[in-house]
Amino acid sequence: MAPHLTITSFSFRYPGAARPALSELSVDFPAGRCTVVMGPTGAGKSTLLQALAGVLGVHHRQAAAAGRIVIGQKTYEGLPRSILFPDVALFLQDPSVQISGLRETVEDEVRFALDNLGVPDAQARERVRSQLDALGLGALSQRVPAQLSGGELQRVALAGVLVSRPSVLLLDEPLNSLDAPAQARLLRILASLKGSTTIVLADYSVDAAIRIADHIIVLSEGSACFQGTPAEFVRRAAEFSTLLPASDLETVRSLLRTSQSARRFAGHLLEAR
Repeated sequence: MAPHLTITSFSFRYPGAARPALSELSVDFPAGRCTVVMGPTGAGKSTLLQALAGVLGVHHRQAAAAGRIVIGQKTYEGLPRSILFPDVALFLQDPSVQISGLRETVEDEVRFALDNLGVPDAQARERVRSQLDALGLGALSQRVPAQLSGGELQRVALAGVLVSRPSVLLLDEPLNSLDAPAQARLLRILASLKGSTTIVLADYSVDAAIRIADHIIVLSEGSACFQGTPAEFVRRAAEFSTLLPASDLETVRSLLRTSQSARRFAGHLLEAR
């Protein structure tokens, strides 16, 4: 079951840093929905995802952290101090980082996590085949991962994460290196996971947020300056002119000007998803 996530009065400072990466942050991530976390470089997006995944607590044990993280029925005071995979999975922008390099075929690479988790052989084979088919990778199952295109490799890396069936999927700017068709494919894949998985996608693109999000959070200097629905975000887009790409915000303003109202425009966008 997809869990609800809550962060309350959470602060984190990297050792030696002049200011906190996250400061008194209180945000919610609705269960089974997609939350897009937006904001400029340095706003704290990646730090937030790493905190939720347990990565931050493992790699920065001496760092100062305060506040509370709640993931479903589990509560963490400060940082989780262990990697929360496979329940919580973190998917990074560079797919090559998440490819083990130890397996000779796509099928074996996707199976890597299941072998480490001790999943029985027959069950592992079935789950891998099902996941490859779901991501359109069935025809590539015997290919060498290193010989794939960037978009194909990203889907293989994503399959390697999803095959473990996480209840929370965190994605750190996965769209940046993809062309438009590959971005659209990834957004369709993520949309298909809604309901069974709570998705948190960190990105700076307004376009991506509007296309996939059920809930939007905007960060600035480690704090949330907005959280709400895509319709609310569209109505207040001008407030974020210094935080988000000017081209994206101009697109929103242009569409708003040609719509009868912000409400009608937001409804159209939601239906288009």
